Amino acid sequence: MQRIKIQYLNAVNLKVLIANDWTKESLANTNSIEKDIVNLFDKTIVFDFTDCLTLDSAGAVEILRIKNQLTKDRCSVTCVNLQEDHAKLLSFYEKNFHDKPELPPKKYISIEGIGKWIIDGFKGSGDFLSFVGEMLFALLKLIISPWNFRFTAFIKHVDTSAIQAIGIITILSFLIGLVVAYQSAGYLTKIGADIFIVDISVMSVFRELSPIITAILIAARSASSFTAEIGTMKITEEIDAMRTMGLDPFVFLVIPRVAAIIISMPFLVFVADIAGMAGAYLVSHFQLGISLNDFIDRMYLEISVNELYVGLGKSPIYGAIIGIIGCYRGFQATGSTHSIGKLTTKSVVSALFWVIICDAIIAVALTKLGI
Repeated sequence: MQRIKIQYLNAVNLKVLIANDWTKESLANTNSIEKDIVNLFDKTIVFDFTDCLTLDSAGAVEILRIKNQLTKDRCSVTCVNLQEDHAKLLSFYEKNFHDKPELPPKKYISIEGIGKWIIDGFKGSGDFLSFVGEMLFALLKLIISPWNFRFTAFIKHVDTSAIQAIGIITILSFLIGLVVAYQSAGYLTKIGADIFIVDISVMSVFRELSPIITAILIAARSASSFTAEIGTMKITEEIDAMRTMGLDPFVFLVIPRVAAIIISMPFLVFVADIAGMAGAYLVSHFQLGISLNDFIDRMYLEISVNELYVGLGKSPIYGAIIGIIGCYRGFQATGSTHSIGKLTTKSVVSALFWVIICDAIIAVALTKLGI
């Protein structure tokens, strides 16, 4: 059933008769409605709807798509003899219709792209080192004049970053200790080495699991909040106002946050150690029948206190990484609040990435040193 018929009036003017049904069902059986008029350029065209019987939303969109294509080909298009309801439908969709967006071109790896990636990497590293340098300079000023340290802000950040996180850290560390002990119990029972569950569980918790679990949780909570808080202040020009009044943003915003996390991390890891041991003991007792006295005696005799010190010693380093990256991303905020969301995500990802890299380096170094 023909829906388009072209009548040439002269070399420039022509009429396109829109006929029959223009509905979703009828259009589904047509491969290409506009195949007869795609080669028209620089014409004056009249769409005549005298013989159009039915028009629904799908038909209206198809007609508008053809009309827009002709307009792109430098044709002038007008519509005549429309029924009232058809005219209203076309008018509505003409106001709200948009062509499908073109797909972005495929990006291929090029020498230029590789060079840009390397330059951006060096620039980012330079900006970060500049930020760390300014922070260390602000720390030096505080050492010279410690009365400028914002102790109230420091206590506030200790509360929000550490004390309020104790609950979730305790629960997760308890569950991690319980799972490690439970997984180990099955294998140790097979070889009759039940008592070694204490060695495996406690060493894992002290040396690796408690510090890394604590760092992950603090990165998720604190790095993101630092970025959001400082980023909002940057966008609302509060940081510029502080500089105008002669106040150092690093002294007022960065140092209290970073110091709060660095000092709090060992205490949080110690809490995580206790919770992890509690989880390991429950499995040892109910799964393998090891009493509390036997568990403590085995831990006292076989587990070196160095295992505890290793975990506690790593935690301030993790805290420094999390705090510095969280604040650095906040200072990168520009433009609108849209950038804060992206920078918050980058903050958490970067903090976790560098914490794990640092953990791997420390593990290799301690192994080489025999610690």
